[in-house]
Amino acid sequence: VDRTGDHDKTRLDEKKVIVEKVLAKNPCVATLHNSGHTLEVVYVNQNTSTRHISIGLKVSPAIRLALHSQQDGNLYLGNSRYQIKDRYHVKYCYHCQMIGHISHECPNKNRDATCMYCMGNHRSSTCNSKENQSRHCCARCLASPQPNDAENYKSHIAGDAKCPVMIREIDRLKENTDLISKNVM
Repeated sequence: VDRTGDHDKTRLDEKKVIVEKVLAKNPCVATLHNSGHTLEVVYVNQNTSTRHISIGLKVSPAIRLALHSQQDGNLYLGNSRYQIKDRYHVKYCYHCQMIGHISHECPNKNRDATCMYCMGNHRSSTCNSKENQSRHCCARCLASPQPNDAENYKSHIAGDAKCPVMIREIDRLKENTDLISKNVM
């Protein structure tokens, strides 16, 4: 029995309920949404062991601005207040670990994969050094033209949020993202 459709419908219903709850507790968002501005639940991640929930919302620049200026960067949901954070999607490859493309577009896809944990010539999912931090190293930093990156490539893995190459890419995206345009709904 294929229950994929049931799961998709449940997810859509869950997202719809979240939007309704956001609109009910955040009048500035409701006003803008009712005039055509974007408010969309992109993802819902639940950690059952910690009971932590992470919700990704796609909002128009006007809604983002209203949340920052009228609600001090907070979003109300149920009886709780949540600090909003901008999230930037960095395109990176799970085959070679480099930034700017994804696996099926990888210019190195004819070569062996590069592990995100130890830079070995194997897929990250099969790495025996995942838990061994002394073997961790970052292919992005080793390939970087920045001297400090190459010198410190053994301090983290390629998927680490503290990777200086990744931090610079996020900063670049921030600088080039229009967050206040009035022309985007």
